[in-house]
Amino acid sequence: MESVRMHTTEVAEGFSPEAWQSWDAFLDASGEPSVHLTSGAVRASLGSPRRRVRAAQWHDAQGQLLGIAVLEDSEAISQRVDDFLEGTALFRVAKSWLHRQGGLRFPVRVIGTPLASGPHGYRFSPQLDAFSCLDALFRTSPIGGNRAPKTWVVKDHPCRFHWGEAKRASGKSLWRRGWNDLEFDPVMVVPTAGLATWEDYMGALRTKARTKVKRILTLSEGLDFREMGVADIRANAAELHRLYMEVYGRAGFRLGCLWPEDFVRLKEEMGEAFRVMGVHMEGRLVGFQCSIAASGILEAYFVGFEAEWNKTHALYQRMLVEFIRRGLALGCREVVLGRTALDIKSSLGAEPRRLVLHQRHGNPLVHFAARWAARASAPLPHELKRAWKAD
Repeated sequence: MESVRMHTTEVAEGFSPEAWQSWDAFLDASGEPSVHLTSGAVRASLGSPRRRVRAAQWHDAQGQLLGIAVLEDSEAISQRVDDFLEGTALFRVAKSWLHRQGGLRFPVRVIGTPLASGPHGYRFSPQLDAFSCLDALFRTSPIGGNRAPKTWVVKDHPCRFHWGEAKRASGKSLWRRGWNDLEFDPVMVVPTAGLATWEDYMGALRTKARTKVKRILTLSEGLDFREMGVADIRANAAELHRLYMEVYGRAGFRLGCLWPEDFVRLKEEMGEAFRVMGVHMEGRLVGFQCSIAASGILEAYFVGFEAEWNKTHALYQRMLVEFIRRGLALGCREVVLGRTALDIKSSLGAEPRRLVLHQRHGNPLVHFAARWAARASAPLPHELKRAWKAD
């Protein structure tokens, strides 16, 4: 449609309050909710001084909104792919060579948020060619005066195969010719529709899973969870970030990074939808968890904690339990717990959903190498727990 125009901004004030209202209305009308594509979440990312984010809207000649999307120029850091991928002998040799100096870093231009899993990058009206719009957004100028990354990524589309199907999704893309599909660990989701209370949730679990939850609560009895307001978050932003890096910094693969000011911006923009819980032990902040809730979905966003308390008080597992409790209290139909610690999350009732991201590189040789690596590797297999009575 030649009459369609793309409008972009790198600051929240670049769109009027009415334009942001239209953004949320368009997202709601799409029938595909996203906690990370709401205007509050997008404005918070645009206001982060250390992240390079661009928001886009598409309008027709009459000014009707036909599409929304978010792009971020970020950095990928691969430290230990053995934590989440297995592969052929040649793949293992290539991986060892690339990581010979301790890791691999490269810039990435991402449609969606690097900091969460799921299809949070864009929504378009049916009459628009989504790929043409995204291609135009990818080709926009560098953000903040930096060179635009040559690696392009669209995150994360539902995989065409279900969990348990022994079918490889990585390799040549079925989304668009000339792209690659990559698959990593599934995202773990607790279905809470029909569970009105904590008692309903516990009653729906198998005896073994229910016993595990009770043990987590017993081990973590000494922990004090306190909700943090804007002033608390601002005063403790540096400490929250330190605790976040205690966990995130050990990840085998990282895409993007949360910064101290991001906690404050998210709370200012999203209010009650963004919740930060500080975890105290003996009067000292030893951990935190934050979540975003919108459109009947609660998403566990990030956690941070000191490892010593996790070992003695099941701190991380208690955080997962608290995410589920919060989702139940809000009447959410699902609680998204993210991609890591699949075994622990499945024991609490989380179920896997496979996702693929689409990737291409401007250098044909690098692009070919990425396709070969995708074909030669696969996510590590996991035997997940069966937590529900109905399983």
